Amino acid sequence: MGAGLYRRSVRAVLAAWLVTGCNESASSRAASAPAAAPLDSVEARFANVATPTAYVGDSSCAACHAAAAASYAQHSMARSFHPWTPDSRVEQAMAEALRNAPTGFAYRVVDSAGALWQVETRPGDTARPAHELRRRIDYVMGSGRLARTYFTAENGRLFQLPLTWYADHGWDFSPGYEVNNARFSRLLPDRCIACHSSYPEAAPHLEGKYPVLRPGIGCERCHGPGAAHVQARREAPPGASVAGDSVFDPTIVNPRRLPLERRLDVCEQCHVHTSVAVLRPGRHAFDFTPARQLAAQYAYYKNGGDIDLVSHADRLRQSACFRATAGSKAPLECASCHNPHAPPPTRATRNQPCVACHTPATLASRFPVAASKRAHGAQSDCVSCHMPVVKERTVPHGTFSDHWIRVPGAAAATPATPVTAGPIDPYFERDRTGAEAPLYRAMGTVVFASLAANGKLFDDAASALQPLLAGNRTHPQAFFLLGVAHESRGRAADAVAAFERARALGDERPELLRALARARLQLGDDDEARDLYVQALAQQPALAWIRAEYADALHREGDLVGAEREYRAALAEQPSLAAASFNLGLVLLARQQTAPAAEAFLKAVRLEPAYGTALAALLAVEGSDTKVRRASAFPSPVAAVQTAPAATAFGVQVAAPDRVHFTNTPPQGYVLVSTPDGALQLAVPTNGGGTVTWDLRTGAGRVLAPGLYRAELQWRGGPSSGPSVWFAVLRVR
Repeated sequence: MGAGLYRRSVRAVLAAWLVTGCNESASSRAASAPAAAPLDSVEARFANVATPTAYVGDSSCAACHAAAAASYAQHSMARSFHPWTPDSRVEQAMAEALRNAPTGFAYRVVDSAGALWQVETRPGDTARPAHELRRRIDYVMGSGRLARTYFTAENGRLFQLPLTWYADHGWDFSPGYEVNNARFSRLLPDRCIACHSSYPEAAPHLEGKYPVLRPGIGCERCHGPGAAHVQARREAPPGASVAGDSVFDPTIVNPRRLPLERRLDVCEQCHVHTSVAVLRPGRHAFDFTPARQLAAQYAYYKNGGDIDLVSHADRLRQSACFRATAGSKAPLECASCHNPHAPPPTRATRNQPCVACHTPATLASRFPVAASKRAHGAQSDCVSCHMPVVKERTVPHGTFSDHWIRVPGAAAATPATPVTAGPIDPYFERDRTGAEAPLYRAMGTVVFASLAANGKLFDDAASALQPLLAGNRTHPQAFFLLGVAHESRGRAADAVAAFERARALGDERPELLRALARARLQLGDDDEARDLYVQALAQQPALAWIRAEYADALHREGDLVGAEREYRAALAEQPSLAAASFNLGLVLLARQQTAPAAEAFLKAVRLEPAYGTALAALLAVEGSDTKVRRASAFPSPVAAVQTAPAATAFGVQVAAPDRVHFTNTPPQGYVLVSTPDGALQLAVPTNGGGTVTWDLRTGAGRVLAPGLYRAELQWRGGPSSGPSVWFAVLRVR
C-alpha cells in the first residue's frame, strides 16, 4: 500500500510549493521577507544592484553597443524564447502521429491558416477519432540548435505542449511526457521562464501569465537592470568618454569586474540543474541579479550526489583544469569558451583555451608514442575527446558536450563529489556546513519526497523540521512545508497548526491560504475554509483552480447558486478545467437545469474523455452530512457519451438503499477514492476481494460531498497505478 495512501492527497497541496509557492511573486514577498541583508563589498560597487533599478530591454543597449548586440544575437541564448511565426519555422511536416501508450492518446502536428497546431486524438471504432483536442503553438522555447519545445496560450497563461521538435530526430514527445503524459495542462512555471526570457513582468501570485514577456535571454541577464546606466549615458555631456573595459563604470555590472565565484554565479543561475531548489526567505524567481551570491537566492540539492549532465557549470567545477586554474589570474571558466560578445566558437577556435596551457610543445614532450603525438597535434580537436558528446537521460534525443573535462578512460564515469547522508546532497557549502543547513535540508527533503512519492521521507522530514522550527520567526516557508508533510500523511490537525504558524509569520500568499483551507475542510471547519478561499481570491481573482475549489466548498454546503457562479467564473478564466465543467454540470442538474447540465458534461468529456465513465455512474445521494438515507443510480442527461465498464471490470454500482459496491476488486488491497486533483478522501480495504461494500462516508465520517471522484485499485505487488473508474455524486437534499 505504502505510497498509495498519500501520493495523490499531497499533490494538490504541494503543487503550491513546487509550481507557485516557492516562486513568490514580487508583490507578495514583502510580508514574509526578513530585514534586508546588508550589501557586501561586491554588491555595493554597482548602482544597479545597490539600489532598485528598472529593466530597459535589449533595444536600449543596442543603441550604443551595436557590435556586441549583433554578435550576441548569433548565440542560442538570444533565441531561447520567442513567439512562433511562419518566418522563423524550422519544423518539418509530421509523417505520422505519435501514440502515448499509457493513455492511448495520439498526437500530431498540423498546419492550418499559417499556424501550427498540436492535435490530440483517441482512436475510435471507425476511421473517425472518438476524441479530438487541438492547441495552437504560440511560443517556442529553445533556439532549435538542439530542440524546440512549444507553449500554447489560454487566456494569456502559457501551457507546454506534448510534442517537441528535436533537430537530429524530428518530432517526439517533450521531456517527461512519454512517461507521465501531462497532455495540455503543464503550466509554464516562473523558474523556467526566468532562465529562457529576460525578466518578464509577472502577474501577482499567478505563474504562467506575464503582462510583459521579453523574447530570449537579453543583455540584462548578465549585466543587471540597465536604467541607471542608460540614464547616465544620456545625461553625459557631448563628447564625454564612455567607460569601457579599462575604466570602472559603477552604473552597471560588468561580469569581468566580479570575483570568479560571482562570475560563475551569473552562469549558474541557469546552468545548474538539480533535483530540488528551495528559495531563501523573501526571494522570488526573478530577483537574482549579477554581482549577488546565488547561494543567497537558492538552496540547491542534488539527488544522492548525482550530477545532471545539463548542469554544465557543476560538471566544469569537477574538472582538474578548473581546479588547477581557479586561483590564477586567468582561470578556466564558462566565459573562457563561451564569450557572449564574440561569435560562437568553431571547431578551429574552440581549442584556444586548451592550448593556452597545453601547448603543442608541452604535449609533444609528454607523449613519446608517435600515435599519441599525432592525436595531440596542433590541428587536433581537444573538445571532442576530452569533453565527449553524451546522451542526457532526461531529454529525449538530447546530446550535450559533457563539461567534466577529463582524460578518456582515466577516471570513473562520474566525477567524485562530496556525498552526505540522506536522499539529497547540498550544492552550496553553506547548506552543507552552515548554521541553517539542517533546516534547509529538511525543507528540501519535503520537496523531494513529493517527487519521489515516498511517505517515509515525508515522515523523516517532518520529524527533522519540527524541533528545528521551535521558536523560529524567520522561515514561514519552512512551516508551510512542515504543513505539507503532515498533510501528506493524513495529519490534518498538525497541518493546520503548521500552516497557521506560517501565516502568523506573515505568509499570506494565496497558495498558503488554499493549503490551509483544504486542511480545515478535512477537519470539518467549512466556514473557516470558505473564508480562506475568499481571502486568497481577493489577492488574485485569476487563480481559476482555487476558485474552482471554492466552488466545490460552496457545492458541498448546498449553496448551488454560489457554486454555479464560481464555477462559471473559474471556467471563464481557464476554460480547460475539465473537472470544474463536470461539477458545474452536477450543480445545474441539482437545480433541474437539464439542458445546460448536459452542455457542461459534454464540454468536460471533450476535455477529458475518461470522465465519460462517471456519466454511467451518477449516484444520487439523499441524507445528511453524516448519514446516507438513500442512494440510487441517476440517469445521465447525455447518454451518448456514457461508457459502462465491462462486467468483469472494476466498477462502482448502487448496491442497497444506502450503500454502493466496488466490483471485481483484488484481495488484500485498497480502493482509493480521490478528487480529480488527487486529494485522497478514503482508502477502502478490499479484504478478501470481489465485491466490496461502502457506505459513502469518508475517513472523517462525513458523507462524500457532491462532485466528481476517481476510484483506483491498489494492492501489494500490483502496478503503481492500478485500474480506475470515475464516478460522481449528486446530492439530493
